[in-house]
Amino acid sequence: MLPDTNSPTYIDAFAYVKRSKNRQKVIKIIEKSRMTPSEITETMNVRFSLVSRVLRELKDKDIVVCLNENEKTGKLYKLTRLGLLIYYELQYK
Repeated sequence: MLPDTNSPTYIDAFAYVKRSKNRQKVIKIIEKSRMTPSEITETMNVRFSLVSRVLRELKDKDIVVCLNENEKTGKLYKLTRLGLLIYYELQYK
């Protein structure tokens, strides 16, 4: 079931992403395919530490999920349903 876009949870998550261009960029990048932090870093042309921090924050808000959490390197991230809703609202509204 998709989250209600009028719920406080969705509104808080959307506002959180909207406040940061870097969060918005990460969401737009990983919507296209599952990616590692290194691939995101290359695409955004920013420091790895920035991407790592943004991914950790988005994960804490249930906007992204790590698909292979137990790996030390090469972790793959993708958007959750909440993340996809946020992506579509950012893109099309």
